Amino acid sequence: MRIFFFVFALIGLTVSTAYGQFVEELDSGTGKFEIPDIPGYHTLKCDFHMHTIFSDGVVWPYVRVDEALAEGLDVISITDHVEYSRKEVEDNHMVPYEIAKKRAKETELMLILGGELSASHDHFNALFLENTDAPDLRDTLPANRIAAANRQGAFVFWNHPGWLGKTNDGVTRVPEEFIEMIEAGQIRGLEVCNGNSYYEEAHLLALEHGLTLLGNSDIHGISYSPYQPLKHRTITLVFSQERSVEGIREALENQRTVVYQGDHLVGSEEFLQALVLESLELEAEYYKDKAVAKVSIKNPTDFIFVCENKSAYGLFTGIPLFILKPHTKTDIYVKTLERLPEFDLDLKILNALVEPGKSLEMTIPVKDLLPAESQ
Repeated sequence: MRIFFFVFALIGLTVSTAYGQFVEELDSGTGKFEIPDIPGYHTLKCDFHMHTIFSDGVVWPYVRVDEALAEGLDVISITDHVEYSRKEVEDNHMVPYEIAKKRAKETELMLILGGELSASHDHFNALFLENTDAPDLRDTLPANRIAAANRQGAFVFWNHPGWLGKTNDGVTRVPEEFIEMIEAGQIRGLEVCNGNSYYEEAHLLALEHGLTLLGNSDIHGISYSPYQPLKHRTITLVFSQERSVEGIREALENQRTVVYQGDHLVGSEEFLQALVLESLELEAEYYKDKAVAKVSIKNPTDFIFVCENKSAYGLFTGIPLFILKPHTKTDIYVKTLERLPEFDLDLKILNALVEPGKSLEMTIPVKDLLPAESQ
């Protein structure tokens, strides 16, 4: 019996390793993503890269819908490889979308028609396609199949540009023809995070050319629906003016995204700062009659923020680093040297990247420390 279970476990590990993402069994935690909206926008939780049994995934399309609903996603795109299907299923690349649409139609989950164009080692996802079964999407030359997707009005992004299926060292190398397609507006986004991988060269390329930052699960196995903040699928946060497919497209075209991977955030200073400010609730008072301010910081979200104090005022502990954990309140004590009605808390958020090797720096105002009669 023990041999049987060992063999069964080994087979399961082998199957999951063969695909892009390990099967993960998660503890439930909150059961849903807890992420705030930011001023002027809905923060939509999106996964634009996933597979089903209709290409090289292992689940039926409606399972992807159920997983997304269980994890609190707002938007998904099933992006099966358009070049092939398993012999056991219908060879029509529109079918997985149609199956998923039937499952999603009575829910709030938004479904975008997409496909992975992967007839060579360079893979691209095309969103908002009209027909994923079009033969010209399967051309072996990247330029031809990307042009075909653009003729359908698609939003095309380059997938996992440093993946080890193409490179030996994980370094993103950009062919000159890709630069030409980027400059021509044929490639409009870059998957800087894929599953557990982060491609710093791709991140830099996206910044240099104004491309939309994306991060996705590329899930092939089973997600096991339950969710916890520090162990979740990689997603793209899209800041949309409205909760609609049209709003999502407009946001992607205007680079209003942040990538959420593990305990890291990757995005522009503008949107990272907005997320941090909306994620934290502050209360402050002076400790007794001392010139040491007690700042209580509540983090009701799923984000974790690893902070370094860069303020003019030191912390009472003498250690400039502190962590704001999800769904907790953290007290820090700031030596302001005199009792002030307000001051600025200058922080570096070490796990929020605005560019490769550079973390977000921002100021959080701390106000109303003194009673009115003492000011």
